[in-house]
Amino acid sequence: MAVAAWPRPACALDKQGSAHGGDTAGADSGFNVSGALTMGVSLYNPTYGARPDNSGRALMRYAVHTDLDLIGRRLSIPFDVNLFTDRLAKGAAKLRPTELDVISGVTTTWSLGPGALEVGARGEHDAPADRGGFTQTYADARARYLYSLDALDPRVGRALRGGDVSGWLTLGWFAYNPSYAARPDNTGNALLRYAAHVELSILDDLFSFGVDTTFFTDRERHALRPSELDVTPELIVHTAPFEVHLAYERDLPLDRRGLVQEFVYLLGVWSFDLVKPATAPFESRGQVLSP
Repeated sequence: MAVAAWPRPACALDKQGSAHGGDTAGADSGFNVSGALTMGVSLYNPTYGARPDNSGRALMRYAVHTDLDLIGRRLSIPFDVNLFTDRLAKGAAKLRPTELDVISGVTTTWSLGPGALEVGARGEHDAPADRGGFTQTYADARARYLYSLDALDPRVGRALRGGDVSGWLTLGWFAYNPSYAARPDNTGNALLRYAAHVELSILDDLFSFGVDTTFFTDRERHALRPSELDVTPELIVHTAPFEVHLAYERDLPLDRRGLVQEFVYLLGVWSFDLVKPATAPFESRGQVLSP
């Protein structure tokens, strides 16, 4: 599968994907397991680290995301594992993981207007995989509204030939955060997360263009004013159950000068669903994480 390394240091990138791939519709009862396998590579990476302490330069990314639905979307357990490798390592060691990130929690999703409201809590732990060193841990709570213009007005889908304008808006709170940073240079401790995703798809989701923006605030300085901005535009090709992403990410501090991170990545995804065919795109932009 194609590929992508979302390198990133201990900066506060949005590593949590929407439950059920950001879908605004789904079963309200029953048991199911769904998710995706991801593999990627960074094509250009001058600054993104391969470990939580910013050392190295991320090359490969191996990841799995699952949603365990206990009562349909009403009660779900999302689980993510992400591994990164270091392009500065020698020989075959470039493919050996240098960072392990584990994320899990609980979510509940309810229809609200033309979209859906997802509320949940998660915990994350990021650690180097090839040596000791700096680790990151936090627990957060968030609310995310998932929207679809086609659900609001079916003429949108017809005009785009089976496409849509969709995405989500997120407000998150780092309830427990001893070490997750508020800027790309690992300074400060993140308190709030503001995020938005918009995606234009056409031809029955064959082609899409998406943009992610994520802001973080610093609990030690300005609790509400953003201290970091992460922007990711990307192109997606989707033919179920596979999709390929080509994206550029740029992360920069907003309240002071400091480290700016940027990289270009190629990412491949295979989606699965034990109950029904995995025909919808796996909206994994918010899920793909950096070191």
